[in-house]
Amino acid sequence: MTQTLTCSLPSRTGTYAIDIGNGLLKHLASFVATLSSRVVIISDDQVASLYGQLLQQSLAKAGLTTHLFTFPHGETHKTRDTKQRLEDQLLSNGLGRDTCLIALGGGVATDIGGYVAATYCRGIPLVMAPTSLLGMVDASIGGKTGVNTPQGKNLIGCIYQPQKVVIDLSTLSSLPQRELINGAVEMIKHGVIADAAYVDWLEEHADAFLALDPTVLEEAIYVSCHIKKEIVQEDEQENGKRRLLNFGHTIGHALEKASHYSMSHGEAVAIGMLIEGELSVAHGSLSPESLQQIHRVLSRYQVPLHLPKQVSVEQILDAMILDKKSLKGLPRFVLLQRIGSCVAFDGNYCTHVDQTLVRSVLHKHQKQIKDG
Repeated sequence: MTQTLTCSLPSRTGTYAIDIGNGLLKHLASFVATLSSRVVIISDDQVASLYGQLLQQSLAKAGLTTHLFTFPHGETHKTRDTKQRLEDQLLSNGLGRDTCLIALGGGVATDIGGYVAATYCRGIPLVMAPTSLLGMVDASIGGKTGVNTPQGKNLIGCIYQPQKVVIDLSTLSSLPQRELINGAVEMIKHGVIADAAYVDWLEEHADAFLALDPTVLEEAIYVSCHIKKEIVQEDEQENGKRRLLNFGHTIGHALEKASHYSMSHGEAVAIGMLIEGELSVAHGSLSPESLQQIHRVLSRYQVPLHLPKQVSVEQILDAMILDKKSLKGLPRFVLLQRIGSCVAFDGNYCTHVDQTLVRSVLHKHQKQIKDG
């Protein structure tokens, strides 16, 4: 059974479906054929060996001319150089504007594949086919694409919406536990910023989720995707409410960069959520009890909750300067009002926080976050 969400945008990008179900990749050819007879699949080398070649064969069997281009897996390869190499492959194979691009894989593949689609021949049709939980509930929805630079994460890119998002739940069976946890953090974040009942549900069903119970997984992913697409529909270009999705990411992205991406995205954002939650408590908008619940839920999902020893507080502070929400060189933070709601700050949904307070909280967490 396939569940479908519809992401409806007021801009000229219009509407697209988010399909959620098992075995959807093998049925993708019929939709892609409505977009083009020429297809390129972009994936990292690991996902390509698991699903890319099978998808290529399925598309070719349907009469579509199909190419599979790969790049080395890992966040360190989400770069301008990788994007250029992929573009050069498209050009050398004579692929033009009538080519449909399928971004197959986790958040790195969907980010870089989406960015290639957005700029190649000034825009070609894009289908997102996430195979990681993080890609399913976060990177594939909303049109954000981009690459990292030595100065920071996702600093170069654009918003470019897909024609469809295809979430094939059967691909989750190949995920290592660490990748499952990565995605779970983003799901918890969605609940923390927008749906308190969902946070309670995730806490209650943690064991079944980590055991890959199919009913629990499907429900968790559906609700998480629904929360994200509702926010994106209200603010496609991230001029206001969409900034809520960056809760935990001001600190989280800085941690990823400062650790040279030895920390996973989920681990970094989880710590970011706790630190930014503590800033919310200091601001007077969030109760300590709510912060304790956030810590408890993250712990239920077995997320490591300590800062790496090799990363200094000053490195984290320096990395935050180029955060996308920064204003005049000062980082801004999304602050919680309660679980399920954030402080609006006159429609900006983020604010400056005194750097002395930020530094103090970071020093506290550097020792190690302990159970509240």
